[in-house]
Amino acid sequence: MNHVDMSRKIKKENLHGFTEKAIPQVVIQSAVIVLSAFASNMFMTWIVTDVARVQDTYQGAAYESLGTLVLTICIIVPINTIAYRRRLREVVTLSEHIQRVADGDYRTRIPINPKDQILPVYENFNKMCAELQSVEILRNDFINNYSHEFKTPIASINGFASLLLEKECTKEQEKEYLEIIKDESERLSNLAKNTILLSKVSSQQMITDMEQYNLGEQLRQCAIILSPQWLAKKITFSGEFPDIFFEGNKELMQHLWLNIMGNAVKYTPEGGTITAELTKENHNIVVTVSDTGEGMSEETMKHLFEPYFQGDTSHSGKGLGLGMAISKRIVELCYGKIRVESQEDIGSQFIVELPVK
Repeated sequence: MNHVDMSRKIKKENLHGFTEKAIPQVVIQSAVIVLSAFASNMFMTWIVTDVARVQDTYQGAAYESLGTLVLTICIIVPINTIAYRRRLREVVTLSEHIQRVADGDYRTRIPINPKDQILPVYENFNKMCAELQSVEILRNDFINNYSHEFKTPIASINGFASLLLEKECTKEQEKEYLEIIKDESERLSNLAKNTILLSKVSSQQMITDMEQYNLGEQLRQCAIILSPQWLAKKITFSGEFPDIFFEGNKELMQHLWLNIMGNAVKYTPEGGTITAELTKENHNIVVTVSDTGEGMSEETMKHLFEPYFQGDTSHSGKGLGLGMAISKRIVELCYGKIRVESQEDIGSQFIVELPVK
C-alpha cells in the first residue's frame, strides 16, 4: 500500500471514529432543538386557546402547531447534522496535519478556505509549521555549512601552531605564524557571531525593541566607523544624509548599513569612489550605496543573498559569506526590499527601500 492510499485509509478511519463519537452529540443536540420547538409551539397554542376560547380556533391552532413542529424537525435536524459533519471534517483535517508534524514533516500546510469555521486555528497552525520548518532548515544549514567553514581556520590554527612547536623558527617566522593564528581565531569568532545573528533573524517573524530615531545620523556614524578602512585605501567617500526619522531596531539596522558599506569598501580598489545617499520617496525611505569597485557577474548576483556564498574567491579569506544573507533578512523583517545593480569592472549599487510607518 503506497503513502497516498495509507493516508486516505487513515483519514477514513479517523473520520469514521469521530463520526461514531459525534452521533450521540448530534442526536442530543437535535432532540434539544426539537423539544424547544415543541415547547414553543405548545406555548403558542395555549395562548391562542386562552385568547380565542373557541373550540374550532383551538383545534386549528393545534393542527397548525403540529405542522410547524414537523416542518421544524425536517429542516433543523438535517441542517444540524450537516453542520456538525462539516465541523468534524475540519477537526479530522487538523488532527491529520498535527500527526504529520508529530512524525517530523514540518512542510505540511492546511489548505486555507475563508469559509472554514476554525480558520484562525488553521492559520496559526500553518504559521507554527513555517517556524518549525525554518528551524529545521537552519539546523541543517548550520551542520552542513558552518561545519565546512569551521574546518579551514581550525586547520590553519592547528598547522601553524604545530610549526611553532615542532621546529625552530626565526623571529620573523614566529611573528608571521602568530599573526595568521590571530587572524584565523578572529575569523572563527566572527563566524560564530554572524551565524548566531543569522539564525536569530531567520527565525524571527517580527522586529522587537523598535524606536523612532534619526536614520541620517546613524548612516553618518556608520561611515565614520568604517573611515579607517576607506581612508587606508585612499577611497573618496561622499554621502548625503538628511535628517529622516525611521522606526526600527537600531542595533539591527546598524548591522545592515555596516554590512553594505563595508562590502563597498572591501571590493573598491585603492583610489576608488563610494557614494551613499538617503532620500524619502512617496511612502518609502531609500538608501543607495554605490561604488566603483570590481562589480559582479550575473551568476554572482543570483546567489548573492544566500548564506555562505562568496562570489569572489580572491576575497574569501577575509569574508564569511553571511553578510548579505543577514542584510536581506533584516530588510525583510522591516517589510522592505533590497536589490543590487552591478556591472563587472564598473561597480555595484545597493538599493534598500524601507516603508514609512
